[in-house]
Amino acid sequence: MRIAEAVESGQLTSTDSSSGANSFGDKANQVQSSYRRGYVEYLIFTLCASLYLLPFMRILLEATDEGTLINGAVRIVHGQVFARDFLEAMGPGTFFWLGAFFKLFGVTFIATRICLFITSLGTGLLVYFLSRRVCPRYQQLPCIILVGTYFSVLWPTISHHVDSNFFALASVACMVLWRQRRSGILLIAAGMLAGVTTSVHQPKGGLLLVAILLWLWMRRQKGAAPMAALGLVTAGYCGVIGIVLLYFLSRGALRDLVYVTIVWPYGHYGPTNVVPYAQGLAIYWDRLVAKSGFNWSTGMASVLITPFLFVAALPVLLPILAARSKWNAMRPEVALYWLCGWALWLSEIHRKDIWHLVFGSPLLIIVGVYLLMERREKVADLALQLLLISAGCLACFNLFLALTAHPLTTRVGTVAVFKDDPVLTFLDEHVAPGEEIFAYPYCPMYYFLSSTVNPTHYSILFYNYNISSQFEEVVRTLEQHRVKYVIWDTGFEARAASTFFPEAKRTNPHDYILEPYLESHYRVVKAVNGIRIMERKSEGHPDYK
Repeated sequence: MRIAEAVESGQLTSTDSSSGANSFGDKANQVQSSYRRGYVEYLIFTLCASLYLLPFMRILLEATDEGTLINGAVRIVHGQVFARDFLEAMGPGTFFWLGAFFKLFGVTFIATRICLFITSLGTGLLVYFLSRRVCPRYQQLPCIILVGTYFSVLWPTISHHVDSNFFALASVACMVLWRQRRSGILLIAAGMLAGVTTSVHQPKGGLLLVAILLWLWMRRQKGAAPMAALGLVTAGYCGVIGIVLLYFLSRGALRDLVYVTIVWPYGHYGPTNVVPYAQGLAIYWDRLVAKSGFNWSTGMASVLITPFLFVAALPVLLPILAARSKWNAMRPEVALYWLCGWALWLSEIHRKDIWHLVFGSPLLIIVGVYLLMERREKVADLALQLLLISAGCLACFNLFLALTAHPLTTRVGTVAVFKDDPVLTFLDEHVAPGEEIFAYPYCPMYYFLSSTVNPTHYSILFYNYNISSQFEEVVRTLEQHRVKYVIWDTGFEARAASTFFPEAKRTNPHDYILEPYLESHYRVVKAVNGIRIMERKSEGHPDYK
């Protein structure tokens, strides 16, 4: 621009202008070539990522939070209101996000996978975009680590963790673009995306907003950001939160929303989810490797688990790697990733198992790779190469496992499972679509796959997690609705106590509320692997009470 202006004003002679124009043209050609190369690289990444993700999209993992989220989205499509008509510990965002796909594509399994594919591919693209800014030599490595460690009980499933990361990373990407383009719209978009993140995962969105504002304040101290930038981000955030609150106020459910998302989790969700740090590493070693049937050697097992060890070590590893770097000398993008990365990590630390650590670490993984690159030492480069090899092997291993799943036809479409489910077969044969059933203590996926209805407000009912009045409410509902079939997983509490809720107190059988009702009002018609399929007794039955 300056060369062109100088030519127009006559400040350059014809010779000077000619040489300047040539120089300008060369630079313009270089920039255009760089842009074209960047677009091609993004296109190749998108194609490769899509081909990798598609086999995972067919998989169904039943014993996950996905059933809760899908069932809640179906309820919203049918006119129910979150917190007023059904109670879940997650924020309302994922229910509405998935509900939009149900509106567009129908209440089918393929609709859930379109939603999951968009968030998964979007997350991959965002991590790739963010890592390219600071990791030129290993720009794909954070993506490979993330996709390798994502595969677990939390992915490939509809999950508030998956969705919140997608929106949070999009918010950070807007801030990176703002630093380059200085557009106020990007600041508003960053705030709005942080607000959407809050609606999906309350702590994650709130901490993300604080991290972004802190980064902007630090940039302002250096004269690199105006005070208005903080206001625009805050305005975007408050706009989304205001819309959410107004919606629930208009539905008469604002008090219920506060109770479900703040009051109830504070007293019940947190204490139940206390687990040892990085719990689950042994499960990967034992189940995915030692007992996988592939007879991997200890050396191969060590390679596969290395990315998980890297993620678990990040809280210690990053301060050590950054100890030699001065904060003032840190690149602005890295400082942003550092602050927002710890915000995401802290939002997931309420449950410290390896799966939540993975979902809290996408930005910290980028920072870790960047800091290892900056060491410029042979040992650091060897560590990066080891990470690349191990993460690539893990990603390939996960893909191989995904390809072993076999198809199963359900009322909502064909899904891929690792083992057949006789309970679902029974429901398809004996229960009509739209009929009410109750799955206890936890398997809400049955409602979706069998196109049946949960008459209660709860997808999970677990002692010391739910309160006594909620158990009593369920008993009243079963009695009033005369629900014909109950699916009772009698082994859930024992499995949950050892795997999911090790710190939760075991309930004395004398304090049971629902169990005596089920045993007196229902009879077992089929039992499969500790799951009882129970049918309601007729009132004339001799054992009916």
